[in-house]
Amino acid sequence: MPPPIPRSVLRAFTLIELLTVVAIIGILAAIIVPTAGGARKSANKAKVRAQFSAWTSAFEAFRQEYGSYPQLSTAGAQKLVNPIGTSTQATQVHLFHDILTGRRRDPSTAWPTTTNGTPPPPQAQNTRRVQFINFTDADFVTQADVTAGRNTAAQLNWIRDPFYNTSIACVTDANLNGVINGSDTTGGFPPVTAADSTTVVRVTTATLPTGTTGGVHAGVIFYSAPPGATTEADLILSWK
Repeated sequence: MPPPIPRSVLRAFTLIELLTVVAIIGILAAIIVPTAGGARKSANKAKVRAQFSAWTSAFEAFRQEYGSYPQLSTAGAQKLVNPIGTSTQATQVHLFHDILTGRRRDPSTAWPTTTNGTPPPPQAQNTRRVQFINFTDADFVTQADVTAGRNTAAQLNWIRDPFYNTSIACVTDANLNGVINGSDTTGGFPPVTAADSTTVVRVTTATLPTGTTGGVHAGVIFYSAPPGATTEADLILSWK
């Protein structure tokens, strides 16, 4: 009678079985990883739209208070949340933040009284220092973002979206006719840069709703380009 087969031999995998398991794991990873990445991108897009919605509400509240929208650049010019009127120092002027909150990014910094400038400084626009929105650190590029390589040191304290993109466009209804179109900008709508590249994308009249008025029925619009964006069809639009 032959000797019994050791338990260790009975429990061992053959080379073919091991390769089969590895292959199955590889197939599952190939299916799961892109799906998880796609879900994360969709979630971030939803966060961007929520961010745009909050900013839109703040701009509308500003108009109700003062009768006009905040000026982020010279009258009629292209408007970008960054880098116009921003600084890497929280103590310096950041038009977007300071106008909507009535204070500097650094709360210990005194609110200036000088009202001269083009566009007008925050203290000349939000004269009553009304807080229209409550920003959080997640809305700004922090030192941790710079250290992690998600942003550059030159972008410190700039407004960003959930994709860590600081290229965000804003256009307001300059003539207050209830519609935003080419008449509200000079030289077309501001171009934005994709979050993960240097690809520049711009909104054109092809993106805007058509009709008798030909434009977006809104007082303010925002848009940015998520990772992988190459055309205006890829943009995240506040009105869609």
